[in-house]
Amino acid sequence: MRQAIRTMLQIPGPQGMLEAKMNRVVETGRGFIVMCHPHPAYGGNLNDRVLETLSDQAVQLGLSTLAFNVAGVGASVGHTEFAATAAKDLAAVINHIEASEGVTPKLLGYSFGAITVLEYASTRQNLETLLIAPVLALGSQSLSEQAVMSGQVIVGSLDTFAQPHTLGARFDPSSVQLIEGADHFFNGYDGALTRAAEPFFNGT
Repeated sequence: MRQAIRTMLQIPGPQGMLEAKMNRVVETGRGFIVMCHPHPAYGGNLNDRVLETLSDQAVQLGLSTLAFNVAGVGASVGHTEFAATAAKDLAAVINHIEASEGVTPKLLGYSFGAITVLEYASTRQNLETLLIAPVLALGSQSLSEQAVMSGQVIVGSLDTFAQPHTLGARFDPSSVQLIEGADHFFNGYDGALTRAAEPFFNGT
């Protein structure tokens, strides 16, 4: 079993310092993945259960992970209401990783966090992104006007927030993985979720 060293960080963001948690693999790793949490208005933060589950899996596959609180959550300074604002925090975190580690991280977001990733990815090409149950209604007007969106998607068949039929119309159908029986929170489906995410973590 791979071991990781957990460190709490403070990263400069557009509104002030951002609280972050890094799990760095002890032996030589295969890169980094930045993880974005659900909406803060509904309790979303860097300790989200789905993100923790996927972080543990990523570490076992050799990827170091970094989750962060958007502005106004936990010890992060400022206020966040929209994903476009959170995307600016994500940009600051990515800049920090690129400067300190010399690599461009993979990006993963869950629910509102997936929209944060989409908002950032709309400004930059050639990013590897995994979107867990993205709630498209939380995106900006410019994002909603994109005819086709890019990224790997995982969604539960019973998700009433992310709405699988809507995602199938906005993404390449081959990039959308459906977990039968799961809802937006994936309770009881951790195994199915990690199996679905494994190809992304492995770069396949």
